[in-house]
Amino acid sequence: MDNKIFDQVVSIFIEPGSNNSYVSCDLVDKCGLNKEVQAKSWLVQLDTGTKKRVYHLVRYCAFELNSMPTLAHLNVLSLGSYSMLLDMEWLYLHRTKVDCYDTTIECLDDNGE
Repeated sequence: MDNKIFDQVVSIFIEPGSNNSYVSCDLVDKCGLNKEVQAKSWLVQLDTGTKKRVYHLVRYCAFELNSMPTLAHLNVLSLGSYSMLLDMEWLYLHRTKVDCYDTTIECLDDNGE
């Protein structure tokens, strides 16, 4: 898969159980993404049990998912081994079909293509 932000190859974790999408602090700094302070910060509990506070947001972050150009509002958080995490809202907005058996993801545009 060819996932990129500004020609920087990134690893993307798709998490249908998440209510928010995230981008790693390292990627924000590396790519010089424009982040803004959240109106209100909040705590996120990671799978490891660790809690971290979210202070910043990157609005309309452009990236490529398997060469498909797309946008997302991404909360800035230290993610460990992944560069980005995409949530259920992103999956819904892109009418995504996930095939766990074949390990494929299909995103449809407004024309169903």
